Amino acid sequence: MMRFLILLFVSIHISGCSWVAWRGYVDPVTTPAPGSYVKVPGGCFEIGVQNLNLEQKKAILEAAAVVCSVWKSREFQTRVTSQTWLASCDLKDNGTKDLLSGEDVFNQLQKGLPEVFSINPRNPWMAIAQAQRSDTDHTRNRVAIEPNRISAWYAAEGTESGELINTFAHEVTHLISSQFRDSGHGSDKCPDAKLVSYGIGNLTEELVK
Repeated sequence: MMRFLILLFVSIHISGCSWVAWRGYVDPVTTPAPGSYVKVPGGCFEIGVQNLNLEQKKAILEAAAVVCSVWKSREFQTRVTSQTWLASCDLKDNGTKDLLSGEDVFNQLQKGLPEVFSINPRNPWMAIAQAQRSDTDHTRNRVAIEPNRISAWYAAEGTESGELINTFAHEVTHLISSQFRDSGHGSDKCPDAKLVSYGIGNLTEELVK
C-alpha cells in the first residue's frame, strides 16, 4: 500500500511539473500558418512563436539571434573545444564520469542546428525554464521560460538580458541532444561550470559582454 502511494505521489508530481510548464500551450499545426515559425538571423534556430505576444516574440527572437552569433564565433569554438565537459552527472556502467571532449560537444552543438522548436511563456515547476525534446517530431520540441525572464530583456541593466541569453542557450542544449542532462547538478562531483547545459549557457552569456 505504501509503495502504491509513493508511486502515485511521484506520478502526480511528474504530471504536475509537465502540466505547469505546458499549461495553455498551443501546439503548432501540421502545416503552420505563415509566421508561426520564424527563422532567426544566422540560421541557427527556427522558433515557433504562436504562444508569444508581440513583446515576448521580439525579446525571444533578439536573444536567439545573439546566441546564434556567439555560437558561430571563433572564440566560442576555441573555448568549448579547449576543455573536457560533463555530458551529465550520471556515471557510466563502468563507474566513470560521463565525459565528452570539447570537440565532441562543439560538433554536437553545430550538427544540431538549425534547431526547430516553440517557446511557451510559462513558469515551469521549481525552474526558470524547461525543455521537451522529441527524436521524431520537431513540432513536439518546445521550451517553457517564465514570463518575467522574457520581459526582463527590456531592463536597462545588462544583467537581466544576459540571463535570458543564458537560459535560452542552456535549454537549447537539451533540445540538441538528450545526452546533455543536468539532474543532480551543482555538487562537487558535478559542478555547473563543467556540465554542458550550464557551462554552455554561462559561456554564451559571458561572450556577449
